[in-house]
Amino acid sequence: MSTTIATQVVPQGLLVPRAALGEWLERGVEAVREKERIIIRPRPAEPDEREEVIRILEEAGLLLPPESLPVSHITISAQRRAELGRKFSVGRPLSEIIIEDREDRT
Repeated sequence: MSTTIATQVVPQGLLVPRAALGEWLERGVEAVREKERIIIRPRPAEPDEREEVIRILEEAGLLLPPESLPVSHITISAQRRAELGRKFSVGRPLSEIIIEDREDRT
């Protein structure tokens, strides 16, 4: 749905009444040039960081879709994941261990 708003061109740019933007101001607005017009619309919602990571992994082909997991696959609980995270976060970073291992081979 589009709404026509009385605007004014001023030396600083296009003047749009604040009241016309309403709730959009909370998320911010963006101006998009499209053919012979400029569209002012609310900024798209930021994707959740987890969703963004999943999207990137899927695009790179590094994430198996759930239907291709083996039958023996068991999903672990968030509590168990947190517990494992604490256990594996102790000690040196894995990257340091790998670099050291590579240096020892040369």
